[in-house]
Amino acid sequence: PFVHTITLKGPGGEITRVQALFDHGAMTSAMCTTVFEAVKHRLGGWKPCNRPLWMANGTLMHTVVEWTGTVSIEGVEAQGSFLVFNSGGGWAFLFGKPLLTVLRATHSYHTDQVTI
Repeated sequence: PFVHTITLKGPGGEITRVQALFDHGAMTSAMCTTVFEAVKHRLGGWKPCNRPLWMANGTLMHTVVEWTGTVSIEGVEAQGSFLVFNSGGGWAFLFGKPLLTVLRATHSYHTDQVTI
């Protein structure tokens, strides 16, 4: 895993930049509720969501919101979505397999580089 800045675009063109933890082993993409509360007025495109998620450590978490919109990394854009739940301070944004897939990311294990 590594950290890199991503950009989320709201429906009115509002830009929100977030430090994201990239983890291709994460089966969901998510934003922590504390970050969401600070930026939700700029995001738009979100709806309530109460989906249970089992964490790798066996903990059950419940989502509160699902967001759908434009995700951008270094100028490469795609439509994507993520869930919002409390990370317990582990990360601000978890950039998991669903968003890596829509951005057609590839990981070279030989060079340990992700290309989008």
